[in-house]
Amino acid sequence: MIEVGVLEARNNLSGLIKRVKAGEEITITCRGEPQARLVSVEPTPEQGGASAILSALGDLVPSGRSLEEVDVAIYSERASWE
Repeated sequence: MIEVGVLEARNNLSGLIKRVKAGEEITITCRGEPQARLVSVEPTPEQGGASAILSALGDLVPSGRSLEEVDVAIYSERASWE
């Protein structure tokens, strides 16, 4: 783990992010005192975007249904909640 000051972190943020993505942990200090840590984030299904949503829905949506049919089913289900 490396330590960098706030000024260096601000001036070199994109480079620090590249190092973090490569697996390093970086501590940001202010006057020598640790203030924050930059670490890599593993995407969770909620953060995974459309592909994660589609894979999560894969078990719920029978194959062969059109997008319009799926939309109608979603709206019908939501309407039943109210």
